[in-house]
Amino acid sequence: MIHFYKPNAKVTGTACSFWYNTNEKSFFSSMIKQASWDSSKRQGSFVKNKKVPDKNVIVKLSAGEVGGILDSIESNREFSAYHSSKNQITKIKFGVYERDGKQVGFSYAVNKENKEDSTDKSSFIIGFTFGEARLLKQYLQKALDTSFSFYTPKEEGDSQPQTKEVDSFDSW
Repeated sequence: MIHFYKPNAKVTGTACSFWYNTNEKSFFSSMIKQASWDSSKRQGSFVKNKKVPDKNVIVKLSAGEVGGILDSIESNREFSAYHSSKNQITKIKFGVYERDGKQVGFSYAVNKENKEDSTDKSSFIIGFTFGEARLLKQYLQKALDTSFSFYTPKEEGDSQPQTKEVDSFDSW
C-alpha cells in the first residue's frame, strides 16, 4: 500500500492511497477529505471523515486502468475512466498538473454521483509532485507485476495445472 497525505491550513487537503488486494486479486484507490488542522503542530487530520460517505471514496481499478495511470505518468497523456454501478456513477481522471502554464506534476481526481439524486455529488482531487508520481509509478508497476501469477513447480514431481486448448472464443 502507498499513501499520500496533503493536509493544509485551509482544511481543503486530501489523503490518497493505492493498494493491491491479493485475496480479491483487485486494485483499489481511496481518497479522503481533510477533517481538521492543528495550527500548533502544523498537522492535518483525516480520521473524522473516514466514515462520512461524501468525504471519502474507494475505487476498484482494473489492471487496464492501472496501466492507464502508468501510461499517463510515462507519456503525459490524460487517463480517464467511467464506472457505473446500481447506485452510483464514478468518474476518474489522472493527468498533467500545470501551474502558470508549466507542468509541476500530476493530478488525480475522482468524482462520484448518486444515480437517484444527482445533487448528491462528491469530488476529490490530489496533486502529485514529479517525485511522488515516480513513487506511485514504481508502486503500481510492482502491484501490476504481482497481479500476474504464473505456475512454477517448487519441487521435482509437482505437476503442471491442467489447461484446456481453445480453438476460438466461442468455446469459452
